[in-house]
Amino acid sequence: MTYKIAFGNISFKNNAQIQKPEKKDNPSPVVKNAQPLAKPPVSTLLAYVTYRADSKNAGEVGVKFFNTLSVEQMKKQYGELAQKTAAELAQRAGKPNQVLNWIEVLPQTQLKRLDEIYALADSLKQNGSKKLGIIGIGGSKHTIENLLSLTGNADKAVFLSAVDPDSIDDFVKKLGDPQKAAVLVASKSGTTLEPSVDFEAVRKALKDDFKNYVCITDKDESKSKLRQLANKNGYKCGIIHDECGGRFGAFDDHTLTALAYCGMSKDDMKKMLEASLKAQKQFLSDDITTNKALQRAVFNAHSVLNGKQNQYDYYFSDRFEGTALWNTQMKKESHKSLYKVSGDLTGPAFLHNSTEADLDEGNDSSFFTFNTIKNAGGEKYKAYNALINGSLKAYSELHPVSLVELKDLSPSSIGEFVELKHFEAMYTGMMLRALKSKDSHTEFKHPDVLPEVVQPHVGIYKKEVEKILKSTP
Repeated sequence: MTYKIAFGNISFKNNAQIQKPEKKDNPSPVVKNAQPLAKPPVSTLLAYVTYRADSKNAGEVGVKFFNTLSVEQMKKQYGELAQKTAAELAQRAGKPNQVLNWIEVLPQTQLKRLDEIYALADSLKQNGSKKLGIIGIGGSKHTIENLLSLTGNADKAVFLSAVDPDSIDDFVKKLGDPQKAAVLVASKSGTTLEPSVDFEAVRKALKDDFKNYVCITDKDESKSKLRQLANKNGYKCGIIHDECGGRFGAFDDHTLTALAYCGMSKDDMKKMLEASLKAQKQFLSDDITTNKALQRAVFNAHSVLNGKQNQYDYYFSDRFEGTALWNTQMKKESHKSLYKVSGDLTGPAFLHNSTEADLDEGNDSSFFTFNTIKNAGGEKYKAYNALINGSLKAYSELHPVSLVELKDLSPSSIGEFVELKHFEAMYTGMMLRALKSKDSHTEFKHPDVLPEVVQPHVGIYKKEVEKILKSTP
């Protein structure tokens, strides 16, 4: 789809180089003629505890903004671009060769396959196994880590992606009794170096008569060496579906099988997938006043265009440990060099390793997202809420800050949260590429396949590694 970018009073100079004013006290580079950052509201413990999302921001996940544009200002300044960006994504979803089947197609498919997924997970437990070993890398690993953390099941799995012998030995030891081990390996093609090396080493360690593996891979044996190996040796198999993309495959077989094994009930998985579908419909809307993913994307894009090149996601709970890994990959692979993904950190530890630099008065190039979990307040949450509100007030006095707040850690909230991150990543990249084009008032056309869903540069290191391996005796 081709469209013209015309909105607000933003102007660009010298091939999308942002025109910056002379520095003053507490400087903040801005786009010429752009609306200045709003004065941050005072954040108090009472305001946080009593916060309720308004009707336009209702749902399982709330979003708020500080020291930046309000939603009304977002609509005025970026509304037309937001509409066209959402329409662009919507018209591509479900079409072949777009790597967008994670939108509607995947969750709908998985809702029909729940019995199959749970049967696969149950088969891994037949030997009495208590802990799941997971071999994978990139999205095949981080999507599982994210959802196991959010559901409180992270301690029921052990992961392997490193190829050094010590890490492999440690992984095998953590599996416990070899006769009661269970191993899931995920690789679409079955040729990715790291999981291939790891799986071969683990198979040798557990001996030939061990068969309690599940191989999650391409359904077409001709396209997957892993499925060929599984069929030859009698290993169980699941599917990595076509055109979903690793980091966007949060609800593919590798993740759902791990969740089923580690304790998520079938009813809860159904609720999570249904919430995913519901959220996707909301996030495909072109109305920025109700679409939180569009709002988050505008927050990101506006911050970058105002000279804020360093982006941070901070998480106020250990339940987000897997999210930090997954979302870092989501942003870096989707957005390439559009800005710098400076850190996804789990707190409050980051307050004691990063805040000194974050709140230095010379730091005028950063913007932040705080990810939190809503609560009822009271003595139990007094320290938690004070940390969030104190940090929010301190950070928003110097930087643009967005607050993403899960209503709870229910399957519905988790489903919506995952989709918010999916769609935010898509819209942020699409908008920034349009806004950074040579002239924002000329026609801009997205490429045949959106860069946000592919990662061509990963192949660069792979080629060099392959050369070395082939030349090494």
